[in-house]
Amino acid sequence: MYKILGGDGKEYGPVNLDQLRDWLKQGRINSQTRVKAESCSEYKTALDTPELSTLFAPATPRPSGQEAPPVISAPTARDQEKQKGLAVLSLILGLSSFLLCLSALTGIPAVICGHVARSRARCLPTRYGGAGLATVGLVLGYAGIVLTFVVAAMLLPALAKNRYSEQRTDCQRNLRELGLAFKVWALDHNDQYPFNVSTNSGGTLELCAVGPDGFDRNATAHFRIISNELSSPSFLLCPKDHSKRLVADFTALGEPNVTYRLRTGTNVNSDNPQEILAVCPIDGNQLFCDGNVRPARSRR
Repeated sequence: MYKILGGDGKEYGPVNLDQLRDWLKQGRINSQTRVKAESCSEYKTALDTPELSTLFAPATPRPSGQEAPPVISAPTARDQEKQKGLAVLSLILGLSSFLLCLSALTGIPAVICGHVARSRARCLPTRYGGAGLATVGLVLGYAGIVLTFVVAAMLLPALAKNRYSEQRTDCQRNLRELGLAFKVWALDHNDQYPFNVSTNSGGTLELCAVGPDGFDRNATAHFRIISNELSSPSFLLCPKDHSKRLVADFTALGEPNVTYRLRTGTNVNSDNPQEILAVCPIDGNQLFCDGNVRPARSRR
């Protein structure tokens, strides 16, 4: 059985030798018609096909007045030109992916176009070409994707470290603002922090609830009293503390809105600059009574 490739680019058949003889008599095929046996993968001219070459004797004249049947002519040079557009596109996208590290934008399309172009060239070799270009586009597309992942794997730790450093710096800034607020409050109260000043004098001494670890369990009461000096409850939250939530103002301030732990006691004052005033349990930053903020390991 055989298939015929017409001048319109369409396949006809399968047909047997007897049908080919009839088509030859009708003038529908000639020696240059492209023919492919079902067992073959490529088209050849009928004249170059051994089992068909004997068929091409002078055509039998048609009776006068008989309409000529449609001719399945040999494809023109334009018809025989193989289509390579998709393979070329795969190559261009692959180059962009590899050279510009644009895997998300061009690497994946390069791989898809390359696979489709290779498949077309393999199944319809007479119509589609550029299998080699498609292969190069595939390789470059995959290489661009892998390269991007490698670069990302190298950069992500550095970015994460930088982000961690920024958050730790923000935490230290918050503690400095907290220390400054306590100092400003103390200037109007004989250099004493609010937890060392009686409530009768505007302080929070009677509200202290110091635990065995030296940290006050009622820290929010002391933070509320310095609300005018601190200006915003956001300074009481470490940027990395996702277990706490920000409140709009100090009137709603409670334990769920505060990260920093506060030390209270008569020895915690400006006369003892190396006493710890507050600590961040997330970053380990420490605020001292002199206003300095240092990581826990930095204290000597």
